[in-house]
Amino acid sequence: MTYDHREHAGNAGDLWKHFLLSEAAAYLLSRSDLVYAESHAGYRDYWLEPGGEWMWGIGRCWHVRSWIKSPYFSVLKDMNGDRLLRYPGSAQLVLRLGRAFGRRVTAELWDISVDVEKSWRSCPDVHFHLGDGFSGVMDLLKREDPGLLLIDPPTPQDHERAIELLKEAGDRGWVAMSWHIMNSAGFPEGLDLYPLEFHDLGLEGGRWPGCIVAVSSGDAHLRRHIRLRAGKFLSDLRRLGAGEGAV
Repeated sequence: MTYDHREHAGNAGDLWKHFLLSEAAAYLLSRSDLVYAESHAGYRDYWLEPGGEWMWGIGRCWHVRSWIKSPYFSVLKDMNGDRLLRYPGSAQLVLRLGRAFGRRVTAELWDISVDVEKSWRSCPDVHFHLGDGFSGVMDLLKREDPGLLLIDPPTPQDHERAIELLKEAGDRGWVAMSWHIMNSAGFPEGLDLYPLEFHDLGLEGGRWPGCIVAVSSGDAHLRRHIRLRAGKFLSDLRRLGAGEGAV
C-alpha cells in the first residue's frame, strides 16, 4: 500500500512524533555522529496549504514558538523564519539537527513510493531503499552500529510488525521509536509509552482520538531526558488548550 503524507504534514500526530524525535536526535547528536534509519519515509519537506491539518497541529502552537525551548522548534524557525510555510519530513528534521550540531548524519531510508525516492536523490549522506522497510531495517540492524530508528507504520494493521522491529532494534542497542494511532492495540511490557490525546489539549486529529509514541532503548539517561521533555511539552500544550496563551 502507498501512503501519501502530504495532506497530513504538520498535524497533531506529527507535532508529537517530531517533538519526541527531535529530543532523542539532539541528545544523541550532542555526543557523536549518528546513523539514522526510517522504515517508512516521507518526502524531504512539505508546503503547508491554508486549511490543511497542520493548522490544528503545529499551527496551534506556532505563535508561542519562542517560549517552547526545543530542537524541533529551532529547526522549524530556521526553515521558515516568522511565517510557517514549510514543514520537514522526519529524516529532514534529523539531518538539519545534525548540521546544527556540526555532526554527520548518515540516513538509511525505506519506502515503496518512487515519488518519495525522487525527492531524496540529490541529498548527500542519504541512502534511499525502494522497498519494504520492515525487512530492510531488520537487515540493517544486523550489519550497522546502533543509531536512531523511527518506525512510522503506514496502516494500523502493521502494528504488530512495527512493535517486533522496535523491540529488536532496542535489544540491539538502538534508540528506537514507533508512532501509532491511539486505538485498542496493546503494547508489550518494557517500552516507554508516550500517549497524546488530541481533544484534551486543544488539538484536532480527525477521526482518531490521539496517538502514541513507543520508545525502546537501553540508555537510561536518554529515556529520562525524553520523559522530562515530554512532560514539559504536555504541560505547555495543556496551558495553550486552556487558552492561557504564552507558556
